[in-house]
Amino acid sequence: MENLVRMAVENKRAIVFMALLLSLTGAYLLMQIPQGVFPEAEFPRIQVLVDFGLAPLSQMEAEIVKPVEEAVMLVPGVEAVRSATNRGSSEIDVFFGWHEDMFKAYQLLQAQVSGIQHVLPDGVVLNIRRINTSTFPIASYSLYSDTRNLMELWDLANFTIRPQLAEIPGIFNIEIVGGDQREYRVALDPEKLAANQLDYRSVADALAETNTVDFVGRLNESHQLYLNVADNRYRNIAEIGETVITDRFPTSVLLRDIAEILPAAQETFIKTRSNFHDAVLVNVLVQPGVNSVDVMRQVETRMTELRQNFPNGVELRKWYDLSDFIKNSIFGVYSSILEGAALTILILLLFLRRIRITLVTGLIIPVALLIAFIVMKLAGMDLNLMSLGGLAASIGILVDNAIVVVENIERYLEEGFPRTEAVVKATGEIIAPLIGATLTTLVVFIPLVFLSGVPGIFFGALAGTLAVTIAISMILAVFLTPAIADTLVSTRPKQSGKFLPKIIAAHQKVLEFNLKQPLFAFALVLVLGAVAVFSYLNIPSGFLPEWDEGTIVLDFVAPPGSSLEGSYAMLSTIENHLKEIPEVENYSLRIGTSLGHPRVHPNEGDFLISLKSDRQRSVYEIMDELRTFAEIAEPRLETELFQVLPDRLNSDLAGEVAPIAIKVWGNNLPLMQEVAQQLADSLETIANIEDVYRGYNPSEPELNIRVLPEAAARFGLSVKDINRAVRMALWGESPTHVLSGLKNIPLRLQYKKDRERYLADVQRLPLYFPQIQRVVNLDELAEIHKSPGLADVEHDNLSLIINVSGQISGRDLGSVARDVQQMLDRFPLPQGISTQLGGAYESQQNAFNELMLVLLAGAMMVFTILLFEFRSFRISIVIMMGTMLAVTGVFVMLWLTGIPFDISAFMGMIMIIGVVVNNGILVIDYAEYYLKEHRDLKLAVLTACRVRLRPVLMTSLSTITGFLPLALSQGQGSEMLRPLAVAMIGGISLSIILSLLLIPTLYFWVKNRSANFQMTPANG
Repeated sequence: MENLVRMAVENKRAIVFMALLLSLTGAYLLMQIPQGVFPEAEFPRIQVLVDFGLAPLSQMEAEIVKPVEEAVMLVPGVEAVRSATNRGSSEIDVFFGWHEDMFKAYQLLQAQVSGIQHVLPDGVVLNIRRINTSTFPIASYSLYSDTRNLMELWDLANFTIRPQLAEIPGIFNIEIVGGDQREYRVALDPEKLAANQLDYRSVADALAETNTVDFVGRLNESHQLYLNVADNRYRNIAEIGETVITDRFPTSVLLRDIAEILPAAQETFIKTRSNFHDAVLVNVLVQPGVNSVDVMRQVETRMTELRQNFPNGVELRKWYDLSDFIKNSIFGVYSSILEGAALTILILLLFLRRIRITLVTGLIIPVALLIAFIVMKLAGMDLNLMSLGGLAASIGILVDNAIVVVENIERYLEEGFPRTEAVVKATGEIIAPLIGATLTTLVVFIPLVFLSGVPGIFFGALAGTLAVTIAISMILAVFLTPAIADTLVSTRPKQSGKFLPKIIAAHQKVLEFNLKQPLFAFALVLVLGAVAVFSYLNIPSGFLPEWDEGTIVLDFVAPPGSSLEGSYAMLSTIENHLKEIPEVENYSLRIGTSLGHPRVHPNEGDFLISLKSDRQRSVYEIMDELRTFAEIAEPRLETELFQVLPDRLNSDLAGEVAPIAIKVWGNNLPLMQEVAQQLADSLETIANIEDVYRGYNPSEPELNIRVLPEAAARFGLSVKDINRAVRMALWGESPTHVLSGLKNIPLRLQYKKDRERYLADVQRLPLYFPQIQRVVNLDELAEIHKSPGLADVEHDNLSLIINVSGQISGRDLGSVARDVQQMLDRFPLPQGISTQLGGAYESQQNAFNELMLVLLAGAMMVFTILLFEFRSFRISIVIMMGTMLAVTGVFVMLWLTGIPFDISAFMGMIMIIGVVVNNGILVIDYAEYYLKEHRDLKLAVLTACRVRLRPVLMTSLSTITGFLPLALSQGQGSEMLRPLAVAMIGGISLSIILSLLLIPTLYFWVKNRSANFQMTPANG
């Protein structure tokens, strides 16, 4: 080992230059690494979106959803299939294992769905999409005006803004939501149709056959080639009116003779508003793996240019921008890195008391970080909360190896060795324990590869950057630190401070007492075990840390059957209240569509509210105000409040519906709905559960028109003839389109309506049938009555399911889940109905089980390395016992700070095992070395603790100070890493006592009773 170090010292200029070159390369590549809020990941979920107009739910479920579900269940690797279906639309979610190749799975699923397309009704549109970060908007704009109508705004968004933004590199899609789309409406007069013995079909056929363009050949003349095109496409309303419907001598019947033709807006089922105006929303989606911040910078530049050419009175305003959160959160982590580095160097200076030697040690931090950026770039990683969190978490750990090297060099210098010889011998002596200590830290992260779900994605990125940085720091400690030390370390005797010798003397007295009375060590083990159990049972628990991202989603459900305008009439009170909340910066209101769901009922939707960054109240306080106001101002509304990013992680990406969800299974839907309502009522009685949702929409009113076969036969008509006539009268159809520039405008055929129709009008609806040459009222042909229709239905692996859900406010997930489970245990269930507690609580339990396996696997791997290093079960068990007891510090610190034990804190507990064990290795390794030389066990233990006390204190305190900025940070997104930092601080703080008192005492007791060791008389 000394030869390796000597080589580094002899080539110190080349080593330093190489480190400088790599650092500059890392700084350059840092500018090119994409930035995101969370690690880029392909979630194992593929969604099949079904669109079939306004088809009844019963038809959707039987003829479309069931065949598709049965088909996708056969795709290899599928673990679950869930669907939510309402009138005319369905979302079918197909879940795979977390380690499946999703590109291959996507292809297999597409092939499977294509294979059943022929059995589905005509007109069904299936859209298959993979769920990843590009599925959701990174930014949204609203387009509104007091002088332009919604058709003009939609045209502006679709034909000007969309193509301009789509050409920006990195853009995945530009979604246009809301507004009015143009159509030409042909309002047929039923009386004129009857007078001319025509029906809507003759008009539709005439329009489709007239509005044509065809290639009809080519012509050569005078060496010139002419392509012959027969173009009879409509160019304006006048030409549409001149369409010949029928040619009867002596006159022809033209369309203008029997109908009124006018430009109009298509019927819409979506209403969108922003900034207290009806608006068109423009959503920007970026491709996976791109730098979202850079893309948004280009989008903003392009939007600024577009604004200058907008018509007067048109406003474009950004109401949501995730890139702001990305920039703020990354800046916060960068700040924590710099603050942690500064505090760590300050600790080094306090202990080393020399600027030069502190510089030798502290240089490891920037060099290791910059080289880590090279690895991140090569590995395709991006800069996000978790990958940067790994770098921030490594700050205090980075210098551990360098501290041990430098401290050992100083010890050799004090013994009178020449500088170069001291550097070579000191570093060579410490390389083996350095490698062992580093490996024990790194192996803890290996089992994280097998983590699935959100924990695997989040902490895989954190562990990856942390492991890379620690490995780099070890290499630098072996090569760069001695190379610089040979130049900068002073050979003058070091002036010891007054404080450290006193600590060493006091520690030696306490340790000597413990060696004489080892029962105190065993008592400490029992006490720490009891404290660990007590604190664990008294700390709150959660799944993901709560954070304030500055956005609020207010989901709402109006009474069943509410129209768009009826829903908005109830929502306008809440909209107006937003003016009274000073923290609100902007908002959007969507009815008939919502976050992550392209189409919902006209009585459903959401507000997405953006808050000002400079505010006094937290997002949770504002949510409570909105919740209370909505309950009082509009009690008919059911509301649910949450934030965008947690909802994406739990619902849209992981598939969970809420923090608390009760799954109700059965095969009797009315009975399931009755049980779901009872469970929802019971949930509302549990403290701190808010926004309880029964899991289904009550039945919507439906007008059922049932043709009487005998009546139809009496008039010589078929059921199909009558249904077509009714559809034409009430809804209409589009037999053709009119091309206007690049705009393809539908031509809609519909019976003329003088006013809005009501039930009595439908019953007396006159229908003309040319085959019998007479008008027949609908009530002569059919029974017409109101009936309750199903609003929606959900399936889980082909079985009916209802998810009763609720949000949590002011209380931890674990305690609420226990109360809910107790309620379920007491709840009497009818035969054929079963329930299960799910939601984020189910995800938490699954994650905790996996993390516990990771903890145990990591501990076993650390124990294996200890066996290789010390070749003794007893010594390895002693070090491992002291290491595992450090977990007590994790629980105590979380209990004292009131921070929930969640997956972030759990990750900190796993990291503790790999970090804390290094101190034990340092102490015991030196004790074993001294023991071989002097054969005095007690002296070996005392000397080892005296020699290693300063490096143990330095490494522990530097690591603690490295985590302090993360624990105390108030920046956006910092909440994600705070539990991890607090857990690390607690565990490392306790490990100082364990490493310097408990582990040496247990080691002394074990060695003293070892059959392989004979005490010398000096041991007494």
